[in-house]
This record gives sequence, C-alpha cells and structure tokens, in this order.
Amino acid sequence: MMTHLSDHIKITQERWYKGTIYQSEHMLVGVDCLASGQSQPPHLHRGHDKMYYIHAGTAVFTIGTEESHATAGMVIIAPADTLHAVTNTGAEPLILLIVMAPEPK
Repeated sequence: MMTHLSDHIKITQERWYKGTIYQSEHMLVGVDCLASGQSQPPHLHRGHDKMYYIHAGTAVFTIGTEESHATAGMVIIAPADTLHAVTNTGAEPLILLIVMAPEPK
C-alpha cells in the first residue's frame, strides 16, 4: 500500500478528526487532526504503546503526569496503560501521524 498523508487530513471546527490510513490485525496507522484550540481528552490504551509523529503544528502533550511542548518533526511515545492527552496550542491545524497496535474488538 502507498498513500500520501495529505489525502487523509480533515479539519473540522466541531470536533477533532481521527482517520484510519491502514489497519491490520497487528498495526493501526492513522491521522489525528486538531483545529486550533482543540484537544483530545486523557485516554489510555490497555497493553498498547502509541507513537505520535507531529507532521504540522504545535501542541502540548500530557503523558502520565509529564506535560511537554512539541512541534513539527517531533516523535512522542505514550506507553501502554498510561493516560495521555494532546492540545493544539498553535494558530494552525495540528496534524499527527499515529501508529499503534489496533484495539481488540
């Protein structure tokens, strides 16, 4: 499979956008798009690490009790079973490429 990230970006003012680029039994690749000021609330993934790559924008990530500012080009890891959240702190959309194992059905 080959695709371009820009084909999966969608910005809405109502709610942050979550799209799946690829999913198999072993891996989920997706894109999360947040308009300025939007946040993903704290959540965790049981038994699954999650990787975020910031394609564009600026954000504050909370991983466990640690809060960090992040910018385009950075990689953020949320370990399994750890609460994590993200807020778009910039004026431009925040585009995140995410990779993790899929949630069990």
